[in-house]
Amino acid sequence: MATGGDASDQKRFTLIYQRNYALIHAYVARRLRNRGLADDVTAEVFTVAWRRFDDIPSPIGGWLFGVARHVVMATNRATIPDPFELVEDAVAARESDPSARAIDRAELERVAEALSTLSASDQELLLLMAWEGLPLAQLAEALECSVAAAGVRLHRARQRLRRAVDRTRASGVSGVSGVSAVSRDRSSRRSASGPRAPLGAPQERGGR
Repeated sequence: MATGGDASDQKRFTLIYQRNYALIHAYVARRLRNRGLADDVTAEVFTVAWRRFDDIPSPIGGWLFGVARHVVMATNRATIPDPFELVEDAVAARESDPSARAIDRAELERVAEALSTLSASDQELLLLMAWEGLPLAQLAEALECSVAAAGVRLHRARQRLRRAVDRTRASGVSGVSGVSAVSRDRSSRRSASGPRAPLGAPQERGGR
């Protein structure tokens, strides 16, 4: 595609930016734990996305999370979010919403303890599903693999999590329910959040 693109390309990219900036920034911030660096890295994610405009699927699905994963890893500063910090976030979100159902903090803490014992790849996979709220098809896009492969990986990670929860003397069923509760909470927060005003979409893009 020619450098700069046309007006329709820029309009589409601006909409993508508006609708996804807050989600991608939150994902990046949880993995870098540095707000200033997260701002810069998120800007780089969208710069890469602009340069790869021809690759952006419609709907965008989990593709942008895949770009973010690569950019975050390239910083050599990436970490897996602390599961217990995610519990605090989930509890705080519930406490700030009077209409929200009660959340079982003890159950989530058992799941967090179990999650922290898994490999980094299992944690990343489960958190993309549960915390970022990606359905299986979008999870596959983020991981750059087939839906079938993502399903197998997710199934195996859930099995390992269940066994880990069992080892913490909690029911495997309640543990997986705890992850589902976080997933539902995160998905509802994503649905309720409005678009963030753009910081200014790039006006030129180069080759891939």
